[in-house]
Amino acid sequence: MENERRRTLDELVDRYELEPDLCDIYVEGKTDKLLIEWFLDQKEHQGFVVYEIDTVEIPAQLLFEQGLKDNNRSRVIALALYIQDKLSETPLHLICIADKDFDLLFGKEYQCDLLLFTDYSCLEMYLFNEVVLDKCLRLGLRLPQPEAGEILNQVSKVLEYLFLIRATNEALELNMTWLKNFGDCCKLNKKNQIQFDSTTFITKYLNSNSNRSQESRFITKLEELRAKELIEIRYKIHGHDFTELLCWYIRPYLREEIRNSYNSKILAGSLLACIDAEKLAQEGLFQNLLARIGRYRTYALTEKTKYG
Repeated sequence: MENERRRTLDELVDRYELEPDLCDIYVEGKTDKLLIEWFLDQKEHQGFVVYEIDTVEIPAQLLFEQGLKDNNRSRVIALALYIQDKLSETPLHLICIADKDFDLLFGKEYQCDLLLFTDYSCLEMYLFNEVVLDKCLRLGLRLPQPEAGEILNQVSKVLEYLFLIRATNEALELNMTWLKNFGDCCKLNKKNQIQFDSTTFITKYLNSNSNRSQESRFITKLEELRAKELIEIRYKIHGHDFTELLCWYIRPYLREEIRNSYNSKILAGSLLACIDAEKLAQEGLFQNLLARIGRYRTYALTEKTKYG
């Protein structure tokens, strides 16, 4: 990716004005790209090309003007907003897909027909599923115990709290670097229930970013966000936290020969391999994606018939 020349925004505007036969989807990163490509293949929808947003040059100034953070999610959103603003008609052959992230918690919405968002906080939440996890544990890792449903129940409360801590950092615009080893603040009791020391975690988090003076303000904002009602647990879990905590939880159950080398990235790949295309097709994002592709196919066929 680093050795490829990135397309500019104006080049893309020209591209979608002059080449209506192109069928492009832009996503945040490699995992998103591979999953969307695989899903479309399973549904026999070849023809659309999926690009990582790193293939496009998104100026930092544009992100600033649109009130967006400097990350890949924001770049996908910025691309969609920019092209919609520049084109007189919304192209059916361009789709941008981004994580919902903290938008539900913050009440943030975007008016853009080119944008599709994940149903939950992020793409990884399609893996936060008892059937997917059960298949991964029993067939991929040969673990009859613990049961998938019980694991998800155990990790969910900790993951929700971690999500709210991340959201507090976002809301207060502290721009803090996340702690790598939050497992240091977790331990299992005799019933294999997770006990999370949130007070110690927050203190470490603030200290590691030289922000201990913000502790009172941080906790006040955290409790304010915690009071907001988001019924679906998958709206309030960060994908990286999910695979990290899940890996930490199952590690004692793993076979000795893989226990030390097994990590969250391997686990994330194993979970992806257990996902089912038909189940995905029942989710809102993928229904919208298929509907958008269907409308484009109909439009393209009509145009072809009209002009012979």
